[in-house]
Amino acid sequence: MSALGKESGERTITGNIEASVDLHIEGRVVGDVRCATLILGESSKISGSVQAARVRVAGTVDGAIETRDLAIEASAKVTGEITYGRLRVASGAVIEGTMKCNPPVEAPADAKLKIVTPKADPKPAAKAEAEPAMIVIE
Repeated sequence: MSALGKESGERTITGNIEASVDLHIEGRVVGDVRCATLILGESSKISGSVQAARVRVAGTVDGAIETRDLAIEASAKVTGEITYGRLRVASGAVIEGTMKCNPPVEAPADAKLKIVTPKADPKPAAKAEAEPAMIVIE
């Protein structure tokens, strides 16, 4: 996990942040944040959009949030358009804006998994390699 501003107190980053790792932000970001997981500290602020698989907000976000899993802590203030798959809001959190639940697509309850093995080629090949089996949802 990367941390921004953790040791040096208040720090401001101006510009977009894009990372393939988890981020823990303590400080201020003026720009968009895109990462795997975002943890925003209590005294921190993002002025821009957030896009991550998982987001935990204890500070302030002034912009859109798009995530599969969102936790908004009691100390948080979020202003903007929020799109989430799963949501947890602690008592005391402030949310101003629109919220849209976009749950992950799941297979129907009566769906069955079926393993399909490719049929062997009737023509013998010099270096025939076996094709892997496939799993199909029906």
